[in-house]
Amino acid sequence: MLKSFLPKSEQRYAAMGAAIGALFPAICVFYDSLTDSSYGFWGNGAPTSASIAVTLMPVVCGILFHQWGRLRNRLIAELQQRRITEEDLQRVVHTDQLTGIANRFALERDIRERLSAQAKAHDRIALLLLDLDRFKFVNDSMGHDVGDELLVALSKRLIRALSDTAKVYRLGGDEFVIVVAGAPSDGKINDICAMIKSLFIEPFDLSGAQFWTGGSIGVAYVETGDETMSAVLKRADLALYKAKEIAGNSHMLYEPDMAAEAFRKGEMEYDLSRALAAGEFFLEYQPIVGIESRAIRSFEALIRWRHPEKGIIPPDQFIASAEKTGLILPIGNWVIRTACLEAIRWPAPTGVAVNVAGDQFKDRAFVSHVKACLAEAGLAPGRLTIEVTESIFHVDAEVISKSLEELRAHGVRIALDDFGIGFSSINNLRRFPLDQLKVDRSFTRSMLGNQRDAELVDIILQLGNTFQVSTTIEGIETEGQMEFVRALGASEAQGFLISRPVSANDALTILQRESTKQAARSTG
Repeated sequence: MLKSFLPKSEQRYAAMGAAIGALFPAICVFYDSLTDSSYGFWGNGAPTSASIAVTLMPVVCGILFHQWGRLRNRLIAELQQRRITEEDLQRVVHTDQLTGIANRFALERDIRERLSAQAKAHDRIALLLLDLDRFKFVNDSMGHDVGDELLVALSKRLIRALSDTAKVYRLGGDEFVIVVAGAPSDGKINDICAMIKSLFIEPFDLSGAQFWTGGSIGVAYVETGDETMSAVLKRADLALYKAKEIAGNSHMLYEPDMAAEAFRKGEMEYDLSRALAAGEFFLEYQPIVGIESRAIRSFEALIRWRHPEKGIIPPDQFIASAEKTGLILPIGNWVIRTACLEAIRWPAPTGVAVNVAGDQFKDRAFVSHVKACLAEAGLAPGRLTIEVTESIFHVDAEVISKSLEELRAHGVRIALDDFGIGFSSINNLRRFPLDQLKVDRSFTRSMLGNQRDAELVDIILQLGNTFQVSTTIEGIETEGQMEFVRALGASEAQGFLISRPVSANDALTILQRESTKQAARSTG
């Protein structure tokens, strides 16, 4: 009723003030009647306190209450606006601006809350770390705008598929986190991972073009002793790393031995960072001979690591770590320089072959470095062979092709190593400048007992003839194997039957001994 007559709150406060103010005159009238009855209320004498109060108090109190009401309303409005602003800021801070889903800050907040609640509820939360395959390829080849389209499209698929099961967060870049609460079993987690991987079956429509990709998932559970999100993410990341070692869409659940393996790799990466400066690497050389003459034509340089505590470490145990850390560039440059300086001591035209990793071609100074090493050693370019595997052609085909052509134009020979186990092998023979094929040792081991592998070796040798490149068979360990590939027409062989890897000095001794025998045969 009152609101209809006095719609504004400050008006109602003024009315309340006037009413309260009217109480004071009544008190004053009662007081004056007790103390001095000579003055009547509004009598002929001087105004009494009651008269003054009746006149002024309702007005004064009304004005005061009106102002207080206005201040109160303004304060309430400001508090409400501040609360709205804080809520908006909270949403902005905890929302990924690209995809509109929860972000890393929201994940940290939620995990922190769940960690405090988990101890009471005995809940077991699973954290799934999803990483996109080939995302860098999308950004590099199609542009960052298209990469953003892919992230938005994937976010929508994840939300649609998992809204009733889990909460989805974008961690950053192409990484997403899915949190599953309610003590899920390993079986349920496997089912959820299968559901996520199924989202990649259909292509993504990106700027009018269809694009297929995949994802790898690492899974870790939030444990009772965890105090921060980083501890959980670290375990999930270790599982993700193992999942990425499997081709195609895959997922892995964290196992304790993953941490031990990561620790060992971390130790190796640390040791690698100082090994080159400490002079712990050295080269051994394995002879490559002509099959008909058995004469040594070249040596393949093989790196070894003389670790001060672990002894001699073969390359298959540290090259992957060197590639991961980027140390493959300085180590690879050292190998080329050392091989050239040691090979110049051998009688011409004995050559040396050096394995080169794909990442080395990313260094724009690589070709110049090879030329500088040849010039420093005084080694003829034709005596150096650069060996590459088919995996390098997935780095950047244009860069690889240009570098190989420049090296070949300088006189350096190019060999395709481990031939037969990669993809698009025939296409690589057609696209890239090559002088030599080296047949992978896996075929050599099985060709005498497996008709299919024997025929494959024959086909590879025929390919070599078609593309006019020489062929080297790796892994020759028996005379039977040597005779078999000789009959098929292979030109060179390498393996333990001929010699195990030796030092540069021993290689020189072998060559001198061979030269002496040839001289004796020619004079005899």
